[in-house]
Amino acid sequence: MKETQSLKNKEALTPYKTAIARYIRAQMQLNGVRYEDLSVLLKTKGIELTGSNLRNKVSKGLFSADMLVIILELLHADDHALTDILKQVQHD
Repeated sequence: MKETQSLKNKEALTPYKTAIARYIRAQMQLNGVRYEDLSVLLKTKGIELTGSNLRNKVSKGLFSADMLVIILELLHADDHALTDILKQVQHD
């Protein structure tokens, strides 16, 4: 892939990454969950990440699909999480 296309791809994905990060931070705040708490919750699923590692992932909005689903599950996000994320993308 050409570098110019790679940059275009990154630019196209940025609003989605931003919306995912916002959504997760909002869910964490609503649930009174800190990054260290989320780290402990992830351990119950067999996933070990530090609080600072999670903070970096969230701030960059960089998650694999499976990690995103697990985090949403642990934060008790409702069935409308994807809809809410997509609405944020459309408003930006």
